[in-house]
Amino acid sequence: MLLDQIEIVGFRGINRLSINVKELNAFLGENSWGKSSLFDALSLFLSGTHKNYRFTADDFHQPPNPEISTTKLIHLVFTFKEQLIGEAGLRQYASILETWNAPRNELRYIYFQIDGEVTDAGNIKTRRYFLDNDGIEKIYSREKLAELVNEFVSFVPVLRMGSEAPLIMDSEEEEAKELSSKRERCEERIKRVFKRLVGSSQQLSEYEMGRGYEALAYLFDHYLFKRYGGFDYHKVDFEHDIHSQRPFSFLALTHFNDLFKTGHKRDRAMLLLILGEFLQVRGEHLLRRGATPILLLEEPENNLHPVNLAITWRFFSLLPMQKLVSTNSSQLLSFFPLSRIQRLVRQADLIKSYSLNAAHFSNNDLRRIAFHLRMTRPQSLFARSWLLVEGETETWLLTELARLCGYHLVVEGVQIIEFAQCGVAPLIKLAQDLHIEWHVLTDGDAAGQKYAGRVEEMLSAKDFLANRLSVLPALDIEHLFFDSGFSDIYLEAANYTEKDLARVAVNKIIDKAVHKYSKPGLGLAIATAVEERGADSIPPLLKRLFARLVGLARTQSG
Repeated sequence: MLLDQIEIVGFRGINRLSINVKELNAFLGENSWGKSSLFDALSLFLSGTHKNYRFTADDFHQPPNPEISTTKLIHLVFTFKEQLIGEAGLRQYASILETWNAPRNELRYIYFQIDGEVTDAGNIKTRRYFLDNDGIEKIYSREKLAELVNEFVSFVPVLRMGSEAPLIMDSEEEEAKELSSKRERCEERIKRVFKRLVGSSQQLSEYEMGRGYEALAYLFDHYLFKRYGGFDYHKVDFEHDIHSQRPFSFLALTHFNDLFKTGHKRDRAMLLLILGEFLQVRGEHLLRRGATPILLLEEPENNLHPVNLAITWRFFSLLPMQKLVSTNSSQLLSFFPLSRIQRLVRQADLIKSYSLNAAHFSNNDLRRIAFHLRMTRPQSLFARSWLLVEGETETWLLTELARLCGYHLVVEGVQIIEFAQCGVAPLIKLAQDLHIEWHVLTDGDAAGQKYAGRVEEMLSAKDFLANRLSVLPALDIEHLFFDSGFSDIYLEAANYTEKDLARVAVNKIIDKAVHKYSKPGLGLAIATAVEERGADSIPPLLKRLFARLVGLARTQSG
């Protein structure tokens, strides 16, 4: 089974959140926007380690305004669904058959709810129970409900990695344990090697590493290869996410297994580290037959060099389990299909989740934005607002001009993106899907007018054109500055004087200047001249543009 939807009300940093999840998800959101609280909810109530966790006073949401009282109710609802029709009837799920509901859209679902309440007497209650398709509590005896909850959680164990240092058993406890099976002996050997790897700067001996590799190969075979090697039931549409890895291709496990025999020593050491931490997080609770673990990776880029991050993610992506990842790394984000990226935005009374809707795009659109943004500009997906511009001059020039006007676009979360190679419409649609604010700056020529018309067609019912479009009152930005008192910059660059204006067309002067110094070079010359002459020399349209962009970005500051 797979986790399908999460609903949270009044838990820690989340007032309200409803989010759909896939087999693979990357969650983006600014600090204090609920990512850790989301992972806390999952790891506290779907983990064998915390299966008896009860709410405390700190779990109840405290509004940012201290004058507003803390909420006295918590509601968590986790929705799970079959991965394939008829899965609920398989023999391994016999112990939780009663928790499944009648089919809905051909698949059967389980709704697991946890409530927290502060009573009038100040006591805190925690309740776990199951719902039917109508959202009504299913009634069981107390003993039966407790048995069903324990059984259910054992099928969907949450493994959280990256949030804190793993708890490592000391050597005395290891020696005292009675190890009755080969699996237990291999696990303890992995834990010892893992402890040495993370706790010592000295290189391990070849013998120790070799013994670790032997244990690793056995556990890999025990947990993954025999169970999943021929079972490819995760179907993910990667058709439009070019050059991305396919995390749920179980044929890759065969290549993964080969690493133990012929892989580079560095790769095998990385596997030891990953499985070692996996065993620490899993604790004493074994993964039962039919279990579908949920792996939570919280900012895995921390303390990793970019090369090591790529190597680490290469291995994580092959693990056959549902993966939810929170990240602030544009490099890591570039490994994720756009369809698996979810953007969390804090609003006044709730946190909303936004993701790409493939139905809004043609196949060609999806290919373009996958390359233009995910692969080459992944940092733009963290922005609060996009300024979409036609050419490279704007990209070089506008950031500097904004600074001279007192606006720091990067600090405000504004990203400037050229749209000529991708087309303006796909980028606007993506911004709308991800709830990123956007504004288009076009030239005043025929092509610019065409872009402007497209922007007007794509406005939503509540949008104002002034918030979304600025059209230069000139053929392009070079002509704008030429006409706004900076003609001397272009004349000098083209080897002309003021007297030549009577006989040489402006177009020719600008073209010659661009040919000699390039558009970025001229952009820097204009920026230098503006710095010498002061911000008052900047065309008024651009000043209004900067103010509007910053205003749009600040609406997403939470």
